[in-house]
Amino acid sequence: MRILALDVGGTAIKSAILEPDGTMTDQRLTPSGISPVEVMTEKAAAVAKAYDAYDVLAVSMTGQLDHKTQTIRAWSNGTAFETISFPVGKRLRDQVGRPVFVLNDANAATLGEACFGAGGQHQNLLCLTYGTGVGGGIIQNGKLLTGARGLAGEFGHLVTHPGGHLCRCGHRGCYQQYASTSALLRDGQQILPELKNARELFEKLPEEKRLQEVVDNWITEIVLGLCSLAYLFDPECFILGGGVMERQDVLAKVQAQFQKAVIPSFAGIQILGAELGNKAGMLGAFAYARQAMAGNTEDIEV
Repeated sequence: MRILALDVGGTAIKSAILEPDGTMTDQRLTPSGISPVEVMTEKAAAVAKAYDAYDVLAVSMTGQLDHKTQTIRAWSNGTAFETISFPVGKRLRDQVGRPVFVLNDANAATLGEACFGAGGQHQNLLCLTYGTGVGGGIIQNGKLLTGARGLAGEFGHLVTHPGGHLCRCGHRGCYQQYASTSALLRDGQQILPELKNARELFEKLPEEKRLQEVVDNWITEIVLGLCSLAYLFDPECFILGGGVMERQDVLAKVQAQFQKAVIPSFAGIQILGAELGNKAGMLGAFAYARQAMAGNTEDIEV
């Protein structure tokens, strides 16, 4: 059984054919752009139709998605969330004429890392991705924990600063308003307005010492969120992803500060860097589709 995996995001649609053993071939990258969910679904279908020899379509897709009903319940237009009920699975099946299985992108990345990446043999882990926001997923007792509506793992919307910065969800003080790379860049631009991204911020550190305080405060915000999640889930490890977490200096500082900040009985929790990069979502969607084809659409296992 050959599976076509798509990772549908607001910048691009990544796609590849995966063989039964997980070997990835015919990788492609198709620009997408932020669009209404109907348009994004059409774009995903167009990418799928450009491939020929595959049996099943597996999709990792942005948005708050209930994998059990294959329905998107909330969608971001780039500035705010819109509550909807869009049957993305059915729409794609109608378009491609093959079995289709869709999973939220953060959950797909978590499943990918758990099955093929940094998760190794861990049966209890949390995966968090730090980028424009903070997304994540939960593996508990070897299974992907998705909740009653399929929406579990929205770590970015934990309120860590009541009354703080306004989030696109409409609430104030969400974790991602302080711990995301967007938050890091926002605060860095208070010192150097010309900064365009987090990479530039780190490049400027040696010559602009004031930026070090910005980075230190940002790491503290990351750690405070991780401590709260540790107390809630007691994982064996955290897997941290996103481009900024590929910096070993950042990961080492998060690990060291976490061990000092967390209650001593939780200090054994490991903090690991994600290993799969931009392939995590496709591999997670592949793992999910493989289980779903075997009849398991309820408890997704690692």
